[in-house]
Amino acid sequence: MKVVAQFDTLIPADKLRAVQDYFAARVRWKYGWPQGGKDPYSHWNIDFLESGLHNQENLEHKLRELPDARPLVDVWDCLKAGPMHGQHLVRCYANAHTFGVEGYTHTDSDKPDNYTAVVYLNPVWKPEWAGELVLFDDAGDLLCAILPKPGRVAMIPGDVPHAARGVSRICPAVRVSLAFKGRIP
Repeated sequence: MKVVAQFDTLIPADKLRAVQDYFAARVRWKYGWPQGGKDPYSHWNIDFLESGLHNQENLEHKLRELPDARPLVDVWDCLKAGPMHGQHLVRCYANAHTFGVEGYTHTDSDKPDNYTAVVYLNPVWKPEWAGELVLFDDAGDLLCAILPKPGRVAMIPGDVPHAARGVSRICPAVRVSLAFKGRIP
């Protein structure tokens, strides 16, 4: 059985605030992240390691060498000390969704030793704003939905189908998620 985990206090408040400030001051979003061959639409993204979709090399050193990226490293260290203990960092990127920009159902990897930690960075999130991460079982039924609560970490196996649902039209914010992809060596 594939296990999905959710953590609400994994990232300490000071480290969460630092990464939120980092995004506000330094991140310049790019529009046009490809959502796959089945969906011609895109969303906002920044790929910190520029590693490619299928990378399996450990790129932790590359994250640590990024100028002024201490807040990203601190979040990675929290994940590595917790649910991603012993994993190699193969990708690190962030996605942003606004009303009308939703994700499509996909998997992050076809490898059973790959995992994704999604960290939600919005300082405030209301349930009526939607934007849930939805996960599906092998039969295509809804396995669970994870609300993008501030600081929440969703840990999912890379081969679990999932999608970022769109935010509602009453949402005044950009839904920001920071993803760390890991591989068990």
